[in-house]
Amino acid sequence: MILESPLPPPILHDVRDGVGTITLNRPEKRNAMMPEMFALFNAAMRAHQSNPDVRAIQIMAEGPAFCAGGDLQMIDKANLGEVDADTLDLDFFIPGTVTKPIVCGAIGPCVGEGVAMMLASDIVICGRSARFALPEVGLGIAPVDIPLLAARRLGANHILEALLSGDWMGPDWAEKVGLVNRVVDDGNVAQEVSALARKIAGSPAPVVALVKSLVYEARASVDPAALRASGAERRSRLRRGLQG
Repeated sequence: MILESPLPPPILHDVRDGVGTITLNRPEKRNAMMPEMFALFNAAMRAHQSNPDVRAIQIMAEGPAFCAGGDLQMIDKANLGEVDADTLDLDFFIPGTVTKPIVCGAIGPCVGEGVAMMLASDIVICGRSARFALPEVGLGIAPVDIPLLAARRLGANHILEALLSGDWMGPDWAEKVGLVNRVVDDGNVAQEVSALARKIAGSPAPVVALVKSLVYEARASVDPAALRASGAERRSRLRRGLQG
């Protein structure tokens, strides 16, 4: 009798040098997200957010694809009501949930949920093999998270083209529209992501968190004067706190 080896966990996470890592670990399915992975990912992100030793977070993936989107069987079950759609959300998509900077690294196909993870990250580095697609509309699915997340990063025309066409977009397009910060050789993605995350982790955590919040508030603010006053007041409180 041959005993099958247990499958490795589909989400890995660890902490090293002040950086919390979350790794999609279902390479045999191109890291397509299944229900268990949402819960594990959320638990890992909450652990990193609450851990004072973690000052930056990086998201990576095993295998030649970053994420093929949602598992199709899972999507079918959700449409039939067999899976609670509310459990198929990643908490960090909600602005303000994670105050620590998130650096994401991707190679190969990045589809649907994978693109959403990149949009919810603060800095994204991708490899030259990266390809991006949002096929939901063509499949009769109206995505909610992606348009809301894209409002923080991309122009309406760019995200609408990707959503309504469902076409594959290349790394040059992603860099031009602001989905990724820079494009590097595939073999350098992990190294560059880790180096940047460690560099960020070396800065004072309260200052980093304040700057991150101010940047996103500025993008959403309709009153720059009020935002400037709020930022100055919070900076003053932070300075007093650092001085003891």
